[in-house]
Order: sequence, then C-alpha cells, then structure tokens
Amino acid sequence: MSLTNLNDEEKNILLMLSYLDLPPDADVEGKSMEQIWNIANKIPNNGGKVRYEKLEEFFNTKYDSSALSDVHLKQYQNFNPNDGNNSSGRSSSGFVGYAWGDSQDNASAVFRGSEDMKDQAHFDTDWISNFEAGVGIEIQQQREANEFYQQFVKGVNGEILLLGHSKGGNLATYVYVNNLEDKVGAYVLNGAPIYWYSLTKEQKEALLGDRYMFVVYEGDVVSQAGYAPYVDKIVKIDKDALEYLGEMKDPFYPHYETSVEFNDKGEFKHFEEGSSLVRDVSSTIMLKLSKLIEVVKATYPVAKAIADATIRVIHSIKSGIEAAAHFIKEQVIKYAKKAMQVAIGTVKAIGDYFDNLIKDVTSFFVNVIKKLGGYFPVEPYLKVNIDRLYYYAQRLEAIKRRVSVLNDKIDSLYWEVDLLDIRHVLSADILTSFSYRLNQNINYLNAAARLLDSNETKLVGKARIIR
Repeated sequence: MSLTNLNDEEKNILLMLSYLDLPPDADVEGKSMEQIWNIANKIPNNGGKVRYEKLEEFFNTKYDSSALSDVHLKQYQNFNPNDGNNSSGRSSSGFVGYAWGDSQDNASAVFRGSEDMKDQAHFDTDWISNFEAGVGIEIQQQREANEFYQQFVKGVNGEILLLGHSKGGNLATYVYVNNLEDKVGAYVLNGAPIYWYSLTKEQKEALLGDRYMFVVYEGDVVSQAGYAPYVDKIVKIDKDALEYLGEMKDPFYPHYETSVEFNDKGEFKHFEEGSSLVRDVSSTIMLKLSKLIEVVKATYPVAKAIADATIRVIHSIKSGIEAAAHFIKEQVIKYAKKAMQVAIGTVKAIGDYFDNLIKDVTSFFVNVIKKLGGYFPVEPYLKVNIDRLYYYAQRLEAIKRRVSVLNDKIDSLYWEVDLLDIRHVLSADILTSFSYRLNQNINYLNAAARLLDSNETKLVGKARIIR
C-alpha cells in the first residue's frame, strides 16, 4: 500500500515517531519501522510517556496489519544541540528529520516540531527561530529540511508525502511550496502557518489545492499563530476544556498530536470538514499582524520586536495586567520611532495594531473564562517558593556571622592604630553597621515562610474536604 494512502492514525504514528531520538552511532538505515521502534524505546523517556504508551499499543496490536509494516527507514538526521546529534559537528540548528520508504518506491519525509521550551538549548534553536519564521524570515531549519528532502526523498519512482507537526508542519509546508514541480503531497497537523506574504500566487493556490492537507485540533493555538486560510479539517480532542485547563492545567494539550481518538478504521473519531468561525476570526487578526509586519519588514528588528511584543501582550492580558500590555506597546513604539526611525504613518499603524490587540485579547479571555465558570484576574498570579525563603534566610544568617567576625576584628584595631589612622578604622566600622538590618530581613523571611507554609497546609486540607 502506498505511503500516500495512509489512514489518519498511521499518519499520526509517523508524526509521533518523529519525536523519538535514535542513537547517533546506530546502524538504522533500511530497518523496518518496528525495528526502529525497538531501538528507540530502549532510550529512557524518549519522546515522553504518552507517546510511548500510544506507540507501544499500536505496535503490539495494529502494526502487522497496517500499511506501515511495509515501511523502512531511508535516512535519519538529528541536528539537536545535545548528545542525540548525528551530524558530526556539521549543525546544531535543532532540525530533526526522518525519511521513510516502502517496497513500491514511495517515500515520505517527516519533520519534528519544536521541543521543550524549558530546555535552554531547545529554546535557543527552536523557539527563537519560530519568531523569525513567523515574520517571513527564512530560517536554517527550513533550508535543512529542503536539503533533507532533496538528498533522501526526491527522485523516487513512486509518490512522495511530506509530514510535520507544529514547527515540523511549517518545515513540511516550506518544502512543499518550494518543490511544486515534483508533484509532492503534504500532510500538516497543528502546523505553525507559513508566512503568507512570502508566497507567490502559485504557492498560495497550491496550499488551497488537493495535494496539501492542513489538519488542526479543536483548541490548538499554534495553528492560529498566523494567517492560514486553508484549514481542511478540525478534529475534536478527547477531553473538554474544563478538564485540560482545570485538572491538567495544560493549555497546550490540544496541540499535542496524541490528544485525539481514532475509530476501528483508523480515522479520526470526531471531526468537521473545513474551518470554523473562531478560527476565521483568529486568522483575520493574524492577517492584520502579517500586514503590519510586511510594512516594517525592511526594518527586521522592528518586525521581530512586534512579533515578540504580541506574545508578551497576550501573556500580560491573560494575567490580568492590562497596564503592562500598554507599557509594552509604548516601548515598541518608542523603539520604532527613536532607535529605528520608522515613518510617522508606520508608528501610528503599530499603535493602532496594539490597541486593537489588547481590546480583542481582553474580550476573548473574558468570554472564555465566563464559559468555564471562573473569573478573569485583575492582578497577576503570584508563585512563592517557600523552600527558597528558608534558603535565603540561611544565606543571610551566614553573612551575618561573617560580618560579626569582621566587626570583632575591626574593634580590635582601635587599640592598635595611632590617632592619625583611627579615622580609617572608624570608616570601616560604619560600613559594617548595617548588621542589625540583617536580623530584620532574616526574621521577615522566616516569618513569611512559616505563615505561607501554614496557610498552604490549611488550604490543602480544605481542598481535600471539598473534593
């Protein structure tokens, strides 16, 4: 069976596998997908627990009868800035790609999306370049994805399918629109949209055509982070908003490729064809941002500042700090006006954009919170690490001890110096006279930690009673 005739679940399996690392020195070319899985699952926490469980179930119960049983690995590249890198020092851009083939000489390239932003190395390679790609700047991972396609997939006798999730979807789309003459197909799931204004008329039409499939999960935010008038299907996730925002506290849950269900035929269990009103409104907002970015694109630092500030404004509004959102707007305008000296009309356009953004995002969060039965915050949430309070108190105690020793030594000098030098000793004595304030700070930190610890224990107890 052709790689281009895979069902929804089999495509999902390919996307999940793209998040698994392989040993950089392992001989993996030509091995079956099951053999690749057996190699990958020996690496601890490879791809995360949820992916492991879903892949394990698939290979135990469905693999033998699926089209993927005829698939083998053609090539694997990992340019991550960690021990999984197999480029021999050639690149550490964060790009990861799998090339698969079958017995009919069909081929597929699957591109990995952004990885854990809490990891500084991944943040530097994946997330910073996401902003650049979002404003139409060609990034290194896009070029490497195209080189991967050219070297390991292009030229087969059969059909070609490009796949990607999240940022991997952006890479797959980039390769697709730049190789239309090859008649390739593409399947993108919750993809970061490619920058619309960087495309030719032919490329835009190709994204609206039959060879390109853009699938999104209900509630996904990444696929709404750009102008994307080509959504083909919206899939309902396996949990409602109250569950993943409440108990799970994970607003990105709808983005994960693992968050949906399939029927016995491997098709999405619940979905709707086409886009939705919410997505159309969101896409229109992103079109406004794209138009503004296009105006200032020649001044790249301003374009990047606007993209970065947009995220910060949304975060500020979400936390209930509207004043911070307006402050961010003013800083961007000040930067554009004074540092980059953009035109007066452009400065006004930037101000109008942020005013509308603040208004639209505030309205959005108020309505969403109402539906969830909660309230919209008017102050930011505070997170206090009690253990760190005790730790800081201990550090100040150590400093106090050292100051006390120093004071004793200074006191002894009063009996050893002559009258002309006593002013120096007196100056040193005055400099260490702040030690009484150390006691105040130590007492404050310890008292705050005890009170917070006590109140937290009481709140946890009440929560258990309520539950």
